[in-house]
Amino acid sequence: MSRRLPFSLLAILCSALIGAPTAHAATPPSGPAGDAFYTPVAEQVPGPEGTIIWARPASGLAAAPSAARTTLILHRMRGVAGTPVAVSGTVVMPKGTPPAGGWPVVAYNHMTTGGGGPCGPSNIREGDSERRRKHEDARLVSRLLARGIAVVRSDYEGIETPGPHPYFISDSLARSTIMMVRAARALEPDLSRTWATIGHSEGAAASLWATHHARELAPDLDLRAVAALTPPLTTRESLDLAQQIPVRIPGLGGLAPLGALVLTGLGSANPEFDEILRNGGLSARATSLLGDIETRCLTTLGRGDSWGGLIPSRILGPRGAELKRIGYPLIDAHSPLRADIGNVPLRLEAGGLDLITPAQSILNWARRLRTSGKDVTFTLHPLGTHSSMLEDGVAMSRLADWTAARLR
Repeated sequence: MSRRLPFSLLAILCSALIGAPTAHAATPPSGPAGDAFYTPVAEQVPGPEGTIIWARPASGLAAAPSAARTTLILHRMRGVAGTPVAVSGTVVMPKGTPPAGGWPVVAYNHMTTGGGGPCGPSNIREGDSERRRKHEDARLVSRLLARGIAVVRSDYEGIETPGPHPYFISDSLARSTIMMVRAARALEPDLSRTWATIGHSEGAAASLWATHHARELAPDLDLRAVAALTPPLTTRESLDLAQQIPVRIPGLGGLAPLGALVLTGLGSANPEFDEILRNGGLSARATSLLGDIETRCLTTLGRGDSWGGLIPSRILGPRGAELKRIGYPLIDAHSPLRADIGNVPLRLEAGGLDLITPAQSILNWARRLRTSGKDVTFTLHPLGTHSSMLEDGVAMSRLADWTAARLR
C-alpha cells in the first residue's frame, strides 16, 4: 500500500490546518436578556481566548438592517492584567450564499466612546448620549455587507464588561480585535480565514496594533489590509498642549476626558503609574472624578459636572512631574507609530480640520512608511474633523471598495 496520502485527503488536512470554515460550528449557550448579558459568573470566564461564553440575537440599533443577522456575543480573552476576562461585540453577516472559502471578514474598531459602563456600541439605545459615536459605522457596514463582507465589531476590554478599559494600551486593543475575529469564526462556519481591519481614532490604534500582533496571535488567519482613520499619533503632544491651557474653553470639553482616559488606561497596565495617579499625580478635584471614568461615557465625561468642568492646566497634582516622567515613555511605547504593519497594505485617512490628530502628522507618517517600502494609501478629507470621518457616504464607498479589492 502506498504511503502517500491521496491528493483529496491531503487537501482536506491542509484546509483544516489553515483554519478554513468548518462544516458545523457548535451552538453557543444563549445569553440572558438585558445588561445581564455582559456580566457572566466568574466560573464562566476562564478558557481559551476567542471562545464564546454565550450569544444572542442583537436587537434595536445594534442590529444592522441590511444584514442577514447580527449576533451579540461574549467571548473570552486574556486581559491587560494577564488574567481571563470577558469581552463583548457583534457579528454581522451578509445576505446570500457565501463564496467558496467563506465570507471574508472586516474587524471594525470604533472611535472613543468612554472608559467603561454603558459605552459599548453593542449596547446602543434610543436617547443614548453616545449614539453618534456608537452608530458611526452604519454607512460603512452597509457598504461592506453589500460587497459580500462580514463585519465583526468589538466593544473592547472593559467596556460594558467588568474591569477597567485599558484605553490606549496596545496589547489589549490588539487582542480585543483578533479574539473577536476568532470568536466570530467559532460562531459562524461560513466565515473565511481572510480578513481586514478598519478603525477610527482609538479604533485606528486598535487596528494598527492588531496588524502588528497578527503574526503572533493569528498566524492561521490571512490578514490582507488595514485602514486607519485619524489614528492618535500625537497623544503626547496633545497632553503637553492641554497643560498650557489656563481656562476652560467651551467646545473643547473633550480634551480633559480624553486625557483622563489616557491616564487611567496607562494605570490599568502599570501599577507604579496607577499608584502615583491616584495619590498626588492629579489635583484633588481631578482625583475625585476618577470614578466617573468607570460609569460615564465620553459625552457625559465632558460635561461641566465632570472632567469637562476642569481647567486643563490644573489637572495635574503635586506629583504631576513624577506622573509625566513615568507616563510619557509609556505613551511612546503604546503609540501607533510603534506598530509594525509588516507587508500588509495600509490606508491612512486624515481630516483637514482635525484638532486631535492634525492631518500633517498623518501625512508625515505615511511618507516615512512609503520611504521604508510599505504599501501606503493616504487620503485627505479637507473638511473632515476628527469625529466626522465616517459621515461621508461617498468616502465610505471608496473605503469599502479599497478593502474589498484586497480581500478578493
